[in-house]
Amino acid sequence: MLIGDAAHAIVPFHGQGMNCAFEDCVLLDALLARLPWPDAGREFEAQRRPDTEAIADMAIENYLEMRDTVREPKFLLEKGLSLELERRFPGRFIPRYSMVMFHHEIPYRVAQERGRVQQDILRELTRTVDSLADVDFAHAEAFIDERLPPLS
Repeated sequence: MLIGDAAHAIVPFHGQGMNCAFEDCVLLDALLARLPWPDAGREFEAQRRPDTEAIADMAIENYLEMRDTVREPKFLLEKGLSLELERRFPGRFIPRYSMVMFHHEIPYRVAQERGRVQQDILRELTRTVDSLADVDFAHAEAFIDERLPPLS
């Protein structure tokens, strides 16, 4: 069995290969404490695969975003709005970067799923505006209430 950083061949993404390795160790240790080795191995793969696939996908998405869009005005507007929504709706709207980097309790697959929903919200809210001053925050709140359940 291959675990740890070597098992997660992902493009550089804020040290998440190493964090993924630590998560592997914690889960495998817990599984080995209660299951025979073959069962632990199967359960380990079943539990970890969705998160490891999510972090690998997000790493590529981040690379492409950094390569292609960081100088675009729409990208900058969406990033600014993302931070403002996090400020206005803490615990509900958490930028994907923050979920991955600062919320170890949020699995990668959840960060990926919520990140996609949040990106849709950002695109919709910035579709017809050019500055944060023009964003309809009442509409934003309705979107968030409708599309982003509280994290538990």
